Amino acid sequence: MKRKVLAALLCVTMTATLIAGCGNSDSSADSSNDTQQSTEADNGTADTEEPAEAPVAEMAAAEALPAEAFAHITFDGEDEGYVAMEQVDDVGDNDGATFGIAPVDATFNYAAGPVGNALYLDGSFGLDLGLEATNTDSYTVSFWANADRLSTFGPTLQIGHNMGKAADAGNNVTWLNITQSEWGADNAKIFPIAWSRNEASNASDGTVCFPWMYAFDDQIHGKREWVMVTIVCTGEQQTGSAGTTTVGAQYYIDGVLVYDSQANYTSNAYFEYTWDATLAPNIMQPGGSEFESLFGINYWDTVYRGWVDDLYVYDSALTAGQVASLYQLGDATVEMTAPEGGAEEPEAPTVTITGTAVGAEDFSTGFWGAHSETWEVPSGKTVSKTFVNWHGAEAANWNNFVVILQNIADAHSADDNADYAEYAVVRADNYGWVGELNTGANLDELGWTLESAWNWDTFAADLQGATVVVNVTNNGDTADVVCDVTTAAGETYQQSYTGIAVTGDLYFCLTVDGCCLDIQ
Repeated sequence: MKRKVLAALLCVTMTATLIAGCGNSDSSADSSNDTQQSTEADNGTADTEEPAEAPVAEMAAAEALPAEAFAHITFDGEDEGYVAMEQVDDVGDNDGATFGIAPVDATFNYAAGPVGNALYLDGSFGLDLGLEATNTDSYTVSFWANADRLSTFGPTLQIGHNMGKAADAGNNVTWLNITQSEWGADNAKIFPIAWSRNEASNASDGTVCFPWMYAFDDQIHGKREWVMVTIVCTGEQQTGSAGTTTVGAQYYIDGVLVYDSQANYTSNAYFEYTWDATLAPNIMQPGGSEFESLFGINYWDTVYRGWVDDLYVYDSALTAGQVASLYQLGDATVEMTAPEGGAEEPEAPTVTITGTAVGAEDFSTGFWGAHSETWEVPSGKTVSKTFVNWHGAEAANWNNFVVILQNIADAHSADDNADYAEYAVVRADNYGWVGELNTGANLDELGWTLESAWNWDTFAADLQGATVVVNVTNNGDTADVVCDVTTAAGETYQQSYTGIAVTGDLYFCLTVDGCCLDIQ
């Protein structure tokens, strides 16, 4: 496994900025620091409150659909051009990728679904759908899904240009991923969420963005039940206070409008507007490379397991009534039975706690959801703490320990203490950031030095059950964080962040991101 880039919006308010923390990156040469798990320093919040009179979600009266769709894949069993794809170690020229994607022989299993037949993906492969870009500013994508397995950031439909490329290599990178996240209240898992990206190395016009949309109900729709997901891009330009440009879009679940970014942009119809609760531009526009259209697989994340049915693409923005008509073509009550076989599920680790646990032992605690006690580090001193690191069977690289350097004791946000601030947050996967900058993509900008000897091919296995000694040194005006790691198999690694600016008292604590720490 390779490193992944920092992701997205957490429901945690920091003094200086919101910390974004699901993903990873570092500054070394083989870092995939422009993969889909990226974020910007001026991200808005994902935990805004709905107004007292939020729009009522009701299905509109049915309207006639356009005479022809731009593309329609029925998944009824005939040859419709899609090809089974698997993740491989060779990333090829995809310099922002963790995996490559290659064709694979696979058995397609069909059964009666909401509309005719549906296709089952067994978790070992996804699909190259073979779609083309509409090359329009307005478009609609819609499909039915019934998942046996979902994973955070794991794809269902993912489309765009240069999806596996690094934008800092001069590529215009765009994508839309219909995925699961943990961005709900108290880190609740959400599906489906429409997460999108537009970024280029020379995009100084405000178009760099990583926005998202969902139903804002902190629920999972489509886990062992059918859900129809529809994204309508109406294309109006939306410019946020930070100068970031996005486009207007509507988000539908089961034919019902659950969020309208343009209404929110113009009148705060759902909550106080933030630029990132919407859709990225240029997803369907030419990107200087072949347009990619995938289902159930991408260059970074766990492959989808479940059913898919009746996927539409229109080169226009459907109305609410037309989306209702699409939904009424199907039957959401159809029950599905998964075929036998497919990818084996990895075994969950047996967690043994001998000290004090930080984070749930089933790894359900999201980022910043649990903390150790705080420890003071006097000037000129080094304080060391030992813990055992545990994570889930399908953990991403960022689902491991996190070290927080802060200015006061016994607080983890400005809500706890108005004087609270972080000097830095550093992670096992070589991502680090400081409150004022909220960035780790360029550690030189921070004046830090990062050194590590991780074997990224075995990183997840190495951190499972590893004993970590974290040493925090207060040099007066700077601090160092050095982690000595001994794997369960006896291999040793060291990770060090040095030169972190400190302007007062220094304390540190540990937090988690879908992992569990056993403090010794």
